[in-house]
Amino acid sequence: MANEMKFSPILDDRPTDKDALDFSPYRDTLVDIIADPNTRTPLTIGIFGGWGSGKTSLMQMVESRLKEVLAERGLEARTVWFNAWQYGKEEALWRALLLHVLDALRPPKTEDGERDDEIEALNRTLDDLQAALYRDVEREEAGGIEIDWGQVMKSTAKGAIKIGLSFIPGVNTLTKLVEAAQSGAGQAAADDIIEAFRREKTRIHIEHIRFLEQFRRQFETLVKEQVIDRGQKLVIFVDDLDRCLPEKAIDVLEAIKLFLDVPGCIFVLGLDQDVVARGIKVKYRDFAIDTGADSEPEIPIDGVAYLQKIIQLPFLLPPIEPEDMEHFVKTLVPVFPDPRCVPVFAKGLREPNPRQVKRVINVFLFLWRLANRRSLNITPVRLSKVIVIQHAHPRLYEVLKEQPSLLGELEKHFREEARRGFAAGEAGDWMERRPRAEEQEGEQRLPVHPRLADFVQRGSLRTLLAELHPIEEQDANFVRLEGNRIISLSPGELRPYFTLTRRAAPEVPTVEVAPGIPVPQMVRVPAGKFQMGTSDEEIQWLLEHTDWAQEWQKKGWFDGERPQHWVDLPAFEIGRYPVLNSEYRAFVLDTGHPPPAHWEGDTYPEGLGDHPVVNVSWYDAVAYCRWLSEKTGRTYRLPTEAEWEKAAGWDEKAGKRRRYPWGDEFDPTKCNTREGGPGTTTPVGQYSPDGDSPYGAADMAGNVWEWTSSLYKPYPYDPDDGREDPEAKGDRVLRGGSWGDYQDFARCAGRIWVYPDLSHDNVGFRLVSPVPS
Repeated sequence: MANEMKFSPILDDRPTDKDALDFSPYRDTLVDIIADPNTRTPLTIGIFGGWGSGKTSLMQMVESRLKEVLAERGLEARTVWFNAWQYGKEEALWRALLLHVLDALRPPKTEDGERDDEIEALNRTLDDLQAALYRDVEREEAGGIEIDWGQVMKSTAKGAIKIGLSFIPGVNTLTKLVEAAQSGAGQAAADDIIEAFRREKTRIHIEHIRFLEQFRRQFETLVKEQVIDRGQKLVIFVDDLDRCLPEKAIDVLEAIKLFLDVPGCIFVLGLDQDVVARGIKVKYRDFAIDTGADSEPEIPIDGVAYLQKIIQLPFLLPPIEPEDMEHFVKTLVPVFPDPRCVPVFAKGLREPNPRQVKRVINVFLFLWRLANRRSLNITPVRLSKVIVIQHAHPRLYEVLKEQPSLLGELEKHFREEARRGFAAGEAGDWMERRPRAEEQEGEQRLPVHPRLADFVQRGSLRTLLAELHPIEEQDANFVRLEGNRIISLSPGELRPYFTLTRRAAPEVPTVEVAPGIPVPQMVRVPAGKFQMGTSDEEIQWLLEHTDWAQEWQKKGWFDGERPQHWVDLPAFEIGRYPVLNSEYRAFVLDTGHPPPAHWEGDTYPEGLGDHPVVNVSWYDAVAYCRWLSEKTGRTYRLPTEAEWEKAAGWDEKAGKRRRYPWGDEFDPTKCNTREGGPGTTTPVGQYSPDGDSPYGAADMAGNVWEWTSSLYKPYPYDPDDGREDPEAKGDRVLRGGSWGDYQDFARCAGRIWVYPDLSHDNVGFRLVSPVPS
């Protein structure tokens, strides 16, 4: 099937003279100014814009339109195009520009190859000017030479005199001075030589000034004779200055002002203003003024003022309107695998520019082909959104790579926040905006997973995830609507998108995100009494309706669950999920605590960031709790087995405990146990919300056994009988069952006990935090 599908070709990065971004008003205005006979010259026009903003395309459009306009008037356009980046490796970029401009003044060759005396004279003048550029720079630019006069004079190291020169005199002069030094003797000879060099330096400086004046006069004469007297203007386009080293870009701007700023010349420069600021900082760093120990030295030359001196007409490319960007995207890829991808690329990127959009679309086109060849169960709109996040929000992408389920949580948060300002609408509208005046005064923002806290204020993410496509378009979103509930996609549905996108390099170089403090997402369990353990009536029901209860009865395992009794607990919060590999890694990196045995060094296996950490002992779990408490200033600890059991299954409304977190009937589709699981851990939340407890805690049946703080002792549970002593020796209770166990262990009342040193590939833990009274 993949071979039969037609795919859009990968896009190139070449600029275009086709107006897909509605640049024509800017183009025509600039052409009017350049072509106007009354425009006074010299004139420098600056087209300012960031990387990939379309500067080159606009400049090419200006040049092309200028030729058309002048041709309509019977005039020839004299244009020069200098791509600064192509000459970026030249030692002196400014010299490459001057040579380029001089070449543009050369007359064209005739068909028979013959030239008259006037043309020959012009070419000789241009040859002399070009040669003069090289002759003078040999003397001016090779500075930084340091001469050890002690070695020249064959004297001792003690008598050596070193001076640094910012110029190199002619070879003959240098030879004579060295010979004089070798024939001289003592300090007096050295002083004479130094004075000779000072005189030579002054002479070279004077010659350099004369050269500048002479070059400018000759160039001005040539432009008058070859351009102005023929009713023309010389229009010089300088592109890609922002792709050069910043100091070289400054050299080009200064060369324009020093050498080429003569009547008849118009310069059109494409550059990023930040490049100028960086160039000034580099070029004039030796002139920096120290303003104090706590601040960086100040450069006395201001970048804005500098540009005002060089550029008379600045033009800042405006942000591209969304409708123009949508037109641009449709022009690039006329046929997407799903037309709903268009607004994703046009509106989802943060401050998009044409080059960025092209690159992100190329990643999409490549990965969509790959997904089809691998027959992955993904949709194109969802893929486009994940790719946009990867490139425009790389820090968020790093979080989602470890825990894909948070993408659905983020979209759910945006839509739920919107819903707070919406009320029931007409038939067909699932919500409509409610006037802000009707909203409750003092409304608080909805809580969000701690790892998403930095991203919920980003408008571009809100647009991407909650505004581009209605919630009913399930294949375009990461949530779905069930009745009036917004449900996140499961980690299993989300993971293929991240498995696929991590194979394509992001647009920006990614730096490993330093793990922050992994504040867990908690759910609240209110204060009150609940029934702990298993009643005789329930055991009798299990014996009559299940195959496994007889075995439990024979081995006496039910004895540890009875008598059923009432326990009164204060309010507490329990982790919505068990502690993850990605969270535990932050602890390992920060403390040097030994990592789980199956990790490679301090890194968990790839793709398991959102799986529960395993191979951790009770002591490891306690150490993690202490570390997190110190880092956050909030108390975190392991749950008592009473807290664990209440959070797992107590139904406040019904006034009884559920057999499993979701109800009394076992359902293998709602938990990771041996009956229906993959035979290993699964991402936390894989079975949410259907498998969640009454309080919203996930994975409390199956996936991994979870450590509690409690020593094993018979019921009734009494927190004051020593079982909650953290220093006491003895077996600690595990709860919840695991991926390797059957449903009998996954019951809310089920309990086993093991020695606290145990670490196993099916044992993890979750956290509890007290709620202040």
